[in-house]
Amino acid sequence: MLIFRPTAMHPDRQTGFTLLEAIVALVIMATTLLALYAWLGSNTIAAARVQATSDGLTDARAALEVIEGINPMQEQNGSREVGEMIVRWQAEPITDRRTGITQSGSAAPFDFTLYQLHVETLRAGQITHDFSLRKAGWLATMTLLEDEP
Repeated sequence: MLIFRPTAMHPDRQTGFTLLEAIVALVIMATTLLALYAWLGSNTIAAARVQATSDGLTDARAALEVIEGINPMQEQNGSREVGEMIVRWQAEPITDRRTGITQSGSAAPFDFTLYQLHVETLRAGQITHDFSLRKAGWLATMTLLEDEP
């Protein structure tokens, strides 16, 4: 039985990687690492965009909460501070002032106008989100009298 042992037959020959094999291995590793780095970079950029969008939507929700309490017939332009954020709005009337009517057809104690509001949210002086919406403005035109006993 013949056992083949390269080092035993050729004692002057060394085992291991040749320079060419080492260079090929390094090229393959570098190519793989560059592809991985590019993938991680694009994921980091995408994550930053998603975070910025999420922050903008959070600011928009907070702005809607502020705008709900605004009567554009009394405050056509203004701003409110909400923590570190500033909510700014500008209202433009899009209908004429109208007298309100109750369900029975009589005059209501309020006059109404429909407004187009342009709203911006700012953080550190930078606009984070802007949007428009329609909102009714109202003005009390008469007071209701209490029934006397």
